[in-house]
Amino acid sequence: MSNLPDVQNEKSRIPVSLDEVGITGLIKRVRIVKGRSEISLIPKISVFINLPREQRGVHLSRSSETIESIVEDITYSPVGSIEELCRKMLTRLLEKHDYADKARVLLEGPVVLDVRASESEVKRQKAYMLHVEGKAVRKSGKIETRIFLGVDVEGMTACPCAQELVKDYAESVIRKRTEELSLSEDAIRKILSLVPLASHSQRCIGSLTVEVRNSSIDVSELVKIVEDSMSGVIHDVLKRPDEASLVRLAHLNPLFVEDVARLIILNALTRLNQLSDEDIIEVRVESIESVHPHNAVAYRRARVGELKKELQAGGNA
Repeated sequence: MSNLPDVQNEKSRIPVSLDEVGITGLIKRVRIVKGRSEISLIPKISVFINLPREQRGVHLSRSSETIESIVEDITYSPVGSIEELCRKMLTRLLEKHDYADKARVLLEGPVVLDVRASESEVKRQKAYMLHVEGKAVRKSGKIETRIFLGVDVEGMTACPCAQELVKDYAESVIRKRTEELSLSEDAIRKILSLVPLASHSQRCIGSLTVEVRNSSIDVSELVKIVEDSMSGVIHDVLKRPDEASLVRLAHLNPLFVEDVARLIILNALTRLNQLSDEDIIEVRVESIESVHPHNAVAYRRARVGELKKELQAGGNA
């Protein structure tokens, strides 16, 4: 067997370089350990490297250099963060494949966190989608990596436009009975500001991805940023008082899909102090409309410094 030809190292019959060659669909258990807390993930992993024009193939099957063995070796031991795992995988990929100068890693799958529907509620498990992308480039013998950490979070929004229409109708009904109910103008305004008014509501999917350079970001913090940017937080199981509270509070905080996207950006900039001005933030929000046959989407991708400048400029642009 040792005398078999190294077919992958043969000269390519067609001298064209390939941006990515690799494997997808690897499923491995990953343990993230920070202090006394531990999170277990079972992501679907994809890994790629570039292929020079003269190299016929990637050594996917060679036991000492196989990509599967790199992933298996790294994921077997616990790591401090998912970002650390990606950096290790990227570095090993380029170390094992010296003919490549670029590598990319994708990890996608559910992460289960402990949450409460209310202060009095016991902790329950809730699943969110985690997606991580790592990129590496070999420059002057050194390996430079970039990691992008993201979450997909479902929440609830109430439509401000429909609520204004309902408010206008409610006001007209009250005014017709002003004399009968002995209500002043001030009383009418207070009633309309205090009572939750009807609107159509919908589930909303918010995605937040941030670039992580030399630091680490807690996945649960990304989740919290997205949830806090919506009208309400949804749960698998709700007791009747908690459900009533969710609907009431959501309708006191009506938001367009555009509002949610901007709030996610603002909250991310405010809370994630470890981000540098050169880091990238990507936000996508999709509202699964309840009174329309289509969905509404808002999206933004920009560097942190660019977003800060926009916010500082305010309405002077």
